[in-house]
Amino acid sequence: MVGVSARFGRVIRQLREQRGWSQEQLAHRAQLNRSYMGEIERATAIASLATAAKLAQALELPLSSLISRCEESTTA
Repeated sequence: MVGVSARFGRVIRQLREQRGWSQEQLAHRAQLNRSYMGEIERATAIASLATAAKLAQALELPLSSLISRCEESTTA
């Protein structure tokens, strides 16, 4: 079973890559550190709710949509 942090990281990476953005570009848009972005994507760091909200805003998605994508990825 894949943990929620791993699913979240996978979804963030997929959304970032769909937009053609680097980790640095997404980190800048979300006002986060680039190395922290990598840790979130690799699930070596657990994003707080505030960080998830920053990422959702940077990706131009409602937070609820970002979270639901993590739930959907449980079957992927």
